[in-house]
Amino acid sequence: MNRRTTWRTAAAVVTLAVGLVALPAQAHGATSGDLNPAQAQALEQRLESLLPDGAARAERLQAELGVDDLVPGEVIDPADYQCTTTTPVRDWLAALTEGWDASDHGVATIFQQVVLLNAVLFPDEAGDDFGQQGEFTTPITRTTRDLRSFWDVDGNRVRVVPMHSDVLLDRTRVARVFQIGFGFDEAVSTQLANAVATLADQDKFEHGRHPLFTFNAFAVDGSDLPGVGTVPPEIVMGDGVLEGFRAVGLDDVAPQAILAHEYGHQIQYQKGLFTSDLTGAEASRRTELMADAFGSYYLTHARGASMQWKRVREFSQVFFQLGDCSFSLSSHHGTPNQRLHSVEWAYSVAEDAQKQGHVLPSLAFAAQFDQELPQLTEPDA
Repeated sequence: MNRRTTWRTAAAVVTLAVGLVALPAQAHGATSGDLNPAQAQALEQRLESLLPDGAARAERLQAELGVDDLVPGEVIDPADYQCTTTTPVRDWLAALTEGWDASDHGVATIFQQVVLLNAVLFPDEAGDDFGQQGEFTTPITRTTRDLRSFWDVDGNRVRVVPMHSDVLLDRTRVARVFQIGFGFDEAVSTQLANAVATLADQDKFEHGRHPLFTFNAFAVDGSDLPGVGTVPPEIVMGDGVLEGFRAVGLDDVAPQAILAHEYGHQIQYQKGLFTSDLTGAEASRRTELMADAFGSYYLTHARGASMQWKRVREFSQVFFQLGDCSFSLSSHHGTPNQRLHSVEWAYSVAEDAQKQGHVLPSLAFAAQFDQELPQLTEPDA
């Protein structure tokens, strides 16, 4: 979804986490039900006292990995466009968090950051199973293999990594995230890990497995990080987003489509396609719509996934409404209509080609996309 997924700095996380939940450290599995208000307040205060010290380290790490903050960019006038965020999968996710208060959402934000950093920094430990029960392993493995042979980039450089949130209950691994990812010392990292594990091990958070914690997929470029080592080019596929599309009946196409979009970002990394004359929100919109187009071209091409257009379009109408109407943010992905237009355009490129067996070189495809971009983003209000 996000080219360079976003996580907030530790200080910002604490700001959002007003009214957290709490308890002294307990052994794994010792918690049942939910914590009482007094326990919640105790852990909140402890986390607030510890987390801000890691903000500078988190910011440096974020910059080195090429992960963008949600910061204001050039404003695209929202009055020019139709934009709605109502979608079945969004409603499904909202139903799963019904009854949560601001404290719960604040805690969830911290969980998301820990899970994300763990997947990115330690891909060798992520395993090879996609989905909480491994139910998406086959389509993702096959699609990864097919994408590598379809596009003219070095796909063997790219690791496709699952993101599981059950790591939240593993105090040793969570402590390592705080120590290596945020730069805390061992003692503080252990305290933070104890708090996170205790908080996560509640019924309302599905004992660390709530889909919200991994409701994301993203691509990162490779980096050599001091104190961390080599982080390879990665595509990270969260359990939660895959589960959401299964819940709305799109599991036969969602894993392939999400992966194809993120692979489009890896093409952009390798081919230098992030560079353009655009800035801010318009620049981000261009790269996201181009990734949509790369994905659609592969999904519908005779030598790609060769999916039925009707099914791809049905998925697209749901998936792209998870996009945003955040016209003033530098991470803007384009409106749902613009994303759907990009998918339709890429399908037409594959469908109307005189040589049906020919796959366009990625740079040639990108050049055609850039030529079409002004039409794809025309105001439609």
